[in-house]
Amino acid sequence: MFKKMVLSFLILLGISFNAQSTGINFQKIDLEAAKKIAAKENKLIFIDLYTTWCGPCKLMAKKTFTDPQIGKMFNKNFVNLAIDAEKEGINLAKEFKVVNYPSFLFLDPKGKLVQYDFGYYNPTQFLEVGASVLRKKMVQTDKTLEQVKGKMVGDKIENFTAKDHVGNTFSSSQEKEKLIIVFIRGQWCPYCNKYIETLQNLAPELKSKNARLVIISPEKPEFIEKTIGKTKTDYTVLYDEGYKIAEAFDVLYTPDSETLNFYNYRLKDDFAKSRSDNSGRLPVSATFILNEGKEIIWRHFDPDYKKRASTEDIVKQL
Repeated sequence: MFKKMVLSFLILLGISFNAQSTGINFQKIDLEAAKKIAAKENKLIFIDLYTTWCGPCKLMAKKTFTDPQIGKMFNKNFVNLAIDAEKEGINLAKEFKVVNYPSFLFLDPKGKLVQYDFGYYNPTQFLEVGASVLRKKMVQTDKTLEQVKGKMVGDKIENFTAKDHVGNTFSSSQEKEKLIIVFIRGQWCPYCNKYIETLQNLAPELKSKNARLVIISPEKPEFIEKTIGKTKTDYTVLYDEGYKIAEAFDVLYTPDSETLNFYNYRLKDDFAKSRSDNSGRLPVSATFILNEGKEIIWRHFDPDYKKRASTEDIVKQL
């Protein structure tokens, strides 16, 4: 009987833990630590500023912050803090002139206010609050095709990591060879697929030149599998989750609304659901060669996705 009681307790405890873990993960750190994480992970900061006597605060904690969809959005895009406004949050309440509770502060990695909200929201309503903040972030950070210039010859590229379609992790700092970095737009792009097929001609040259070719795609692993299936490539194809590699090389841009509407209408899920968000951002189809010290020694950067680096030019630079 006692064993059954213990087993039942453990099962209930497991259910309770799983239920809690599906919602927002509020980190027990201060704002300065949150800023560092947000800057490193390209996230915003969400602060739930509450009081112990506030009924709507308790309702948000019980009903809204525990919702799985809320947890999925906020854990992916925000560093989340829950702060008592009458204890460690006194200065925050003064700084942002907070008089209503619960109050929700959305800050950028430097601590600047992006959006402020207060009051009770059910999960559906609060999802839209989070979405509105993320839209503002995109407006603040996105570049047009005309604004991206690409990293230049002589620039050193800091270490970047990413996984391929089967989950293997690639780390640029661990590679001792020269790296040929090729950005593609996705498996839906016929120019990208044709170019990857052409690059196969480089394979015999790479070993003798102490070089490795790596393809960077903004698409999720299941879509990268389509790229590999269409092109039969043997090269490593990495999923650039969150566009971090494209940003590091300054090739990331947002197409104009007319182009985005065309892609969404024509390509449907192949475009809308293939990437890590719905922003529509894409990389310029650029090629960079890095030496063993991960410094750019050559590049081909053309905003026209139909124009790619020739295999002859790549070989000449190795």
